[in-house]
Amino acid sequence: MAHSLICSIKIEQSATSTSDLAKQAAAKGAASGSGFLAIEQTAGRGRQGRHWSSQKGGMYLSVLLRPTFKKKYWFALSFAASLAALDTVRHQLSRHFDNQHMPQTGLKWPNDVIMSGGKIAGILLEAEGSTLVVGSGINIAPVQPSIRQGTNHEVSHHQVVEPSALADVWPQAAGGLPTPHQLARCFMTQLDYWHGKFEHSGFAPIRDAWLGNALFLGKALSVWNGTKKISGVFHDLGMDGALLLLDDSGHTHHITTGDVQLLDN
Repeated sequence: MAHSLICSIKIEQSATSTSDLAKQAAAKGAASGSGFLAIEQTAGRGRQGRHWSSQKGGMYLSVLLRPTFKKKYWFALSFAASLAALDTVRHQLSRHFDNQHMPQTGLKWPNDVIMSGGKIAGILLEAEGSTLVVGSGINIAPVQPSIRQGTNHEVSHHQVVEPSALADVWPQAAGGLPTPHQLARCFMTQLDYWHGKFEHSGFAPIRDAWLGNALFLGKALSVWNGTKKISGVFHDLGMDGALLLLDDSGHTHHITTGDVQLLDN
């Protein structure tokens, strides 16, 4: 039977990364479901060891989990977490927009949240022993131009969404911007929901929900994995979370890691 993930959220003004806080707490026996929120990170991490700039104003949260299911299924929580982040963004947007004017939001493989063409949230899972740390970030502050420089770093969610777009989406009027803590509570509630779905029914409902929000499904993509580039049409999502890419020769590539780029039509 599924149990609630929600435990508590500890807030720090500054940390190297919230995932470091979660790992340190895990070593001291912290409960599964403990959340760690930092107002800023000084050494945030992105996928494949990239630097992740984390200025004040964003939501930087890591949740400590101690999964009871086999490690080969832990990948599913990456997709569950991306759905939780998407739900959180949409919940906040619904406070300011009706359905007709809602900005387009959706998911990019494997776990990025896209809004109006730019990345606004991301997920990073780190396993250590019997613990799994779900790191997440959601951009809720205008970009400072100096943050957006450089091409060799994953410069947080701040790198992608333009300040003007953020000003339109997160209204600057009093009470318009959600606080990092509000977003963190919402995210943990949604993660609890999708985690429960997985515990009860396995990856299938997570996969179906993710595909239902996949912005690039059926579109031509290129995927870079190191120095190797594969191009084709995003055909499906495997039951192991792999991106299934159909190339021009009719061959389906089973891709488990890589950087995805939408090709011009």
